[in-house]
Amino acid sequence: MTNTYEKTDKKIIKYLEENGPSFLGELVKELKLSYSRGLKRTNHLLSEGIIKHSEPPIQYELNSEAK
Repeated sequence: MTNTYEKTDKKIIKYLEENGPSFLGELVKELKLSYSRGLKRTNHLLSEGIIKHSEPPIQYELNSEAK
């Protein structure tokens, strides 16, 4: 199951690299993810410091300060 999560995380990261700040709805629609899976994976990436989000309305983007 970890491989599936890693693939999804990589897809989210690549999408944000190519498209810049995006709403969760855009991410799940373009990547063909369920809302719950998209939310779970973006929350994981947030907790790892890989992505960050803006103040409401929340848009996700890569964290340029992440190592």
